[in-house]
Amino acid sequence: MRRFRLAVLALAAVMAALPAHAANKAAMAPVSAPVGQPDLISFSSGYFDFDKSEPKTNSADFRLEYRFGVSLLPKLSSYFSESDAAQLRPFLGFETTSRNLQFEHGGFNLDWNFAPHGIFTWQEAIGYLNSGDQRGLGGTMQFRSQAEAGYRFDNDMRLTAAFSHISNAKTTRFNPGAEILGVYFHVPTQAIFGH
Repeated sequence: MRRFRLAVLALAAVMAALPAHAANKAAMAPVSAPVGQPDLISFSSGYFDFDKSEPKTNSADFRLEYRFGVSLLPKLSSYFSESDAAQLRPFLGFETTSRNLQFEHGGFNLDWNFAPHGIFTWQEAIGYLNSGDQRGLGGTMQFRSQAEAGYRFDNDMRLTAAFSHISNAKTTRFNPGAEILGVYFHVPTQAIFGH
């Protein structure tokens, strides 16, 4: 497990080293240029395991994420540019519940700007889970997939609704999984830190 945590820390270091000037460039882009995006601090609250009624399942869900504004697609392939409506962006996150579950994770968001103010995001993440007083999910390594859609304001803030599924992807025999409904509020970092 120590190696897994080191791998997550290494991934975080690589993400932090991505060029910061791309976020500054994105912050200057008008909303009509759909790909423009600054780094975001994302807050979420929701309902963990909302579809189950067994003991120690349902709980309140809280998240904090750092979503990088820089897109990886132009860096990975010459077929994608900063003008494309869909962009792949890295993120880091922390999730907890009212039953003391903790999920430290990182991954990627595929943002699709389907309208001037409409945003759809598909998220894939991997992380280390401590189930706390929550029903166990069959291992400490867990994967989370999420669909998210909402409104992007002129100041780049977002309000979105999300549905996500977390499980160990059958890496152990016990794999109950959990479904989560939530609401996100995304704030550009310059609105918080003034940069």
